[in-house]
Amino acid sequence: MARDSKRAFVRLVELSTFAARMLQMAKTMDSAPPVGGKWPEPRVLALQVEDIYRHAPTATGFSYLGALLVLGVLIQTGDTGRGTAWFLWATIVAALRVLVIVSYRRRLPDADAAPWARLMIAANFLAGLQWAALGTLLWVEAPVYRQLFTLMVITCYVGGSLPAYSSVRGAHEALSIPATIPVGVYLFFVQNGVHWLAGATALFFCFAIVYYAAKLNRQVESRIRLQIERDALLELTRLLNEKLAKENQELAHRAAMRSMSVESARERAGRLETLFENSPLPQFECDGSGRIVTCNLAAERLFGKSHQDLVGRPFATLLSGPYAESKALAGMYEAVNVEVEIAPRAGETAACTASFTPLPERAGRSAGFGVILSGVAVHA
Repeated sequence: MARDSKRAFVRLVELSTFAARMLQMAKTMDSAPPVGGKWPEPRVLALQVEDIYRHAPTATGFSYLGALLVLGVLIQTGDTGRGTAWFLWATIVAALRVLVIVSYRRRLPDADAAPWARLMIAANFLAGLQWAALGTLLWVEAPVYRQLFTLMVITCYVGGSLPAYSSVRGAHEALSIPATIPVGVYLFFVQNGVHWLAGATALFFCFAIVYYAAKLNRQVESRIRLQIERDALLELTRLLNEKLAKENQELAHRAAMRSMSVESARERAGRLETLFENSPLPQFECDGSGRIVTCNLAAERLFGKSHQDLVGRPFATLLSGPYAESKALAGMYEAVNVEVEIAPRAGETAACTASFTPLPERAGRSAGFGVILSGVAVHA
């Protein structure tokens, strides 16, 4: 049991070291610069692209619906030709976005996410030019409500698309910069002369949109990194729990086998003790000096003495004849059969065979030997 406890402790230390190395590796990889595609950069980008493509279908639908409503206003104000050409452009952009979205959903599971990010950025750039054309090439002097409608559509569309396209760096900027800055420059610096204060204010708000898009992108990226670290820790915890469960099963199996071994040893010892006590042959156990440690009932009957009287006596005192002292220690180091004479009772002698068996040293008792007397023939 002590050996099993030591093994369990060593394995627990190994598991702790393994966990510490895994956490240090994750920390080192996470702190590495995003150059060369080190962990977790590919996974971060993949989740960013996944997030932007999750919002893309809804954003594309709202964009195309807005373009259809704009076409209605253009037709209502008598600008049918230019409005139709502009709407055809909007249709091409929407079709391109749908194609990119469908292709992304059918991609290979382990495909690189960077090309899909660039495709969405390119589609947003074309959409930005689409709305820039509405505020520059299709700008009219009258009616006023169309001017206000144009500015409202561009402003609301660019501002409302922040949550949808800010997941990937540059995606919203590809839409907002071409959609707002050309319009601001055209309205305040080209159309009716130069208006520095109004134009600077308009450009300031354009760059404010870009600033908030970049800030929201950093927040999304930070959230995704935390999600990846959490998933990595959960996976590491799962692996450690599986390994600990396996180790616990092995320890439980060993403990069960050890318990069975102990029970088996106890049962075997009980059987041997029963054989020793109930054997019809006289049996003795002696220590290293030849003194009797214990004996069975047959030995007590043969010598007519109780167990207490025999224990502690030198085995040689039970022998008679020449070389009794040396014969009493004949089986100290090897198993041997020796012909001896014993004196069971006063005035009696008996010839018999003494079978000696060496006994190893054990806890609390020195090495000794066992003796079995057989073939006892008593002579008066």
